[in-house]
Amino acid sequence: MGLLDTVRMFVIAAREWGRLIADALGDAAGRSMPFRADDVAQPEVLSRLINTWSLRPGNGPVQISSVQRQDIPSVSSNCHNLVLTVEQAPGPVLPRSLFVKLPMESMVTRWFFSVINSWRLESHFFRYVARDLPLRTPVTYATGWQGSRFFLVQENLHDDPAVELFTNPDMMQGPSLVLVRRCLDTFAKLHACHYGMDAAARESILPLDYHPFLSPAMGLVSRSLNRLALKPCMKKHPGEIPADMVDAYQLSVRNWDALLEFWFSGPLSLLHGDSHLGNFFVSGNEMGMLDWQATHWGKGIRDVQYFLIDSLPADTLAAHERELVAYYVEQRGHHGTAIDPEQTWQEYRSFTFHTLMTIVVAIGFGALNEEQDALMAQILQRSVAAVQRVDYAGWLREFLDECPI
Repeated sequence: MGLLDTVRMFVIAAREWGRLIADALGDAAGRSMPFRADDVAQPEVLSRLINTWSLRPGNGPVQISSVQRQDIPSVSSNCHNLVLTVEQAPGPVLPRSLFVKLPMESMVTRWFFSVINSWRLESHFFRYVARDLPLRTPVTYATGWQGSRFFLVQENLHDDPAVELFTNPDMMQGPSLVLVRRCLDTFAKLHACHYGMDAAARESILPLDYHPFLSPAMGLVSRSLNRLALKPCMKKHPGEIPADMVDAYQLSVRNWDALLEFWFSGPLSLLHGDSHLGNFFVSGNEMGMLDWQATHWGKGIRDVQYFLIDSLPADTLAAHERELVAYYVEQRGHHGTAIDPEQTWQEYRSFTFHTLMTIVVAIGFGALNEEQDALMAQILQRSVAAVQRVDYAGWLREFLDECPI
């Protein structure tokens, strides 16, 4: 990384520390957004947050008289998730059970996710974008961000008898092929929704400033994270990434700008961005998606390969990979945005590195619990197998040979 990029990284890091400090100073004067679970779970605080940042102001103000925290675990690597039972007076405006997402109390975690902008992105998505998608997302009653803090108040999906959620053990075991095809059809509908919009139209829906790879700040941050994460990931999981894959990884990082140009040129779609099985839910005869902290504009096959590689055991995917990609291509045509099968397959090959890179960064810089660590190790193995299976290194060499100097 050159001197100019180093200075820019320092400025970004210092700016976000400044936001955390300003928020902490604002707490004393009551100007900052509450974020600790014990504070937000107070009736008057929760009522104020919802009324100030409501997505449904026409339903009238909320008056919560009591709050009880339910003992329903909701595992997250970066958020403090609560399930609350609320009593309202004089009459109910909201359901009795609510899901509330808050920042972690760890200052380092809050600093990091403020740097990468994930929380503000998710809040923007549910406030402005979710309502226009052709798939179910959790009903959101209020969401907001201020400084380094944010919150989401949503429906508690556990209360809906038509909903089935997926856990880490489900990810380890892998879904049935019937369920996989339902997920692929959901992707096809999502990716057809905004396909081919021009840059101005995309900007009006989800601004480039939120893009995890192309925004001025995150472009620099993601490049740095990808480069720096390999060594600590290999230290935590020695021998999992073979030498030829290490070479391909390092060559990819050195040619990062060329890869970005390939991945984000041409007609684009709105992607989920973190599209593994755990972020899907069954909703009756349809599929829904939650946790939109990484949504961005890109090629639809990126969501597909990320889902298949992360969610299916390597031997299962190896036996059905081409047919599942072909099914997604077929469904894109069914939903009115036909894509070329061979070009899509080559894009699939290129994006296998994207999935490997994502898990390398998660492991390299993550501090997760035992259950999540086991899942991350399994996903690393699946990602390495996929990169080898589709010969990503061969695709990369051919791609770089054809790139203009």
